[in-house]
Amino acid sequence: MARLADVARAETALSEPQIAHLQKMVASWSLLCDLAFADLLLYAPCQPSADEFVVIDHVRPATAATFHADDPVGNRVQRSRRPVLGRCFAEGVRVEAPLSVPPPAGALDDTVEEGVQSPLGTRVLLAEHVPVRCDGEVIAVMTREGEAGLTRTFGQLERNYRDLFARFSQMVEDGTFPLARAEQAAELREPRVGDGVLVLDRERTIEFASPNALSALHRLGVRAEVVGRRIDEFDLADAIVRRALETRSSTVAELDRGSVSVVVRVHPLLAGGRATGVLVLLRDVSEIRSRDRLLLSKDATIREIHHRVKNNLQTVQSLLHLQQRRLDSEEARRAVAQSARRIGAIAIVHEMLSVDATDQVEFDLVIRRLLELVEEGFGSPDRPLRFAVEGRIGDLAGTVAMPLAVAVAEVLQNAVDHAQVGRDLQVTVSLRSDARGLSVRIADNGPGLPEGFSLDRDAGLGLTIVRTFVVSDLGGTMTMARAGEQLPWGTAVEFSVPQPAAAN
Repeated sequence: MARLADVARAETALSEPQIAHLQKMVASWSLLCDLAFADLLLYAPCQPSADEFVVIDHVRPATAATFHADDPVGNRVQRSRRPVLGRCFAEGVRVEAPLSVPPPAGALDDTVEEGVQSPLGTRVLLAEHVPVRCDGEVIAVMTREGEAGLTRTFGQLERNYRDLFARFSQMVEDGTFPLARAEQAAELREPRVGDGVLVLDRERTIEFASPNALSALHRLGVRAEVVGRRIDEFDLADAIVRRALETRSSTVAELDRGSVSVVVRVHPLLAGGRATGVLVLLRDVSEIRSRDRLLLSKDATIREIHHRVKNNLQTVQSLLHLQQRRLDSEEARRAVAQSARRIGAIAIVHEMLSVDATDQVEFDLVIRRLLELVEEGFGSPDRPLRFAVEGRIGDLAGTVAMPLAVAVAEVLQNAVDHAQVGRDLQVTVSLRSDARGLSVRIADNGPGLPEGFSLDRDAGLGLTIVRTFVVSDLGGTMTMARAGEQLPWGTAVEFSVPQPAAAN
């Protein structure tokens, strides 16, 4: 479906402020559509002479069947075919007129004419035309198009809703709808007409309550008759209503009564520059909030599990460090230290997962924490280590960040183990993420790979772990370069991993 702004710029001479006004209006007109029990269409003139109009937006009701089964946006209509449309635009007054529409399927003539006796097979709808005014100028026409007015009588509920639509239509005609300011719903669930409606006069006395609104009030503890009584008698939404009347803006809040939660949206009804009443929409979101609380509890549980896993891993790491100090064999001490470092790398990822239950880890921060871990464990005045990080990767799923972090830790350990004595070790970690995948490149200024080195033949335990994680677990590739090939000095190890698929 084409966007309003695109159609308006391509098909009409509307200015940008006028287009912005219409965009703001259609962002809120689903409320009017539900109250109208019919489709709403927005027509704008194609030329300043208004000899032809184009449909720039359309909305269907949630309270009734749609009349336009197809998408009418972009359709053009001549003023000669719709004289009432042209009259509404030219004179700036609301007009209601019958409209004869031939059947869409198999029809030889698909024109729409007003005031023409309907031949067999055509539909007759009641079209209400409302001028849309912006800064005192009529810029478009909103039409209500539906069959109900000609085929049946209205019940009490529908009469009240249609009366509300008429009041909002007056606001559209006056240029006061959409309201200048509206409080944002944010994380609140926006109520609609079918959720529950209260109508109050300007003294905040309840004039009408829909059945769903009464059900919501009953759940909030209101059992008495509400019609004819002021809303402040029930200690409910009086402050929200007063704020809407005072500011002439749409307000929103959520009422909580124990396990019951109801979202309240308040629209002031304006006429002649003064507030004449209030429309209150109520939506019972108790079940949604109950699920939200369960999800929050689940998220808290997941974070607590990661936190405890991190604590347990750090405890194991500390025990390994104690064991390392008691060993006499240098080879054994080195093996225990390597195990402790691997556990530390995994603990870092769990620590970050413990503060975010989305299973996403900021991998750039993981890299910096790993560099700190290596520097604390191996750096000294007589053995200075210099680390640098370039680029970024961003957030990664824990299932990707965990093996990648261990792989980076192993390569950093190798760089430290093979550093040249008496020379500062410089390590640069380059990070990259694009549509093709992720890349981590670790380059050092060490002695480089020995002549004839083969990753398949000469890899020790550390490099074997790295290949297993990168190639087997993550489906990536691993390359190593020595001095004289791609670098003037040292060694570069690069991991390339496919971009993880987005979670459904």
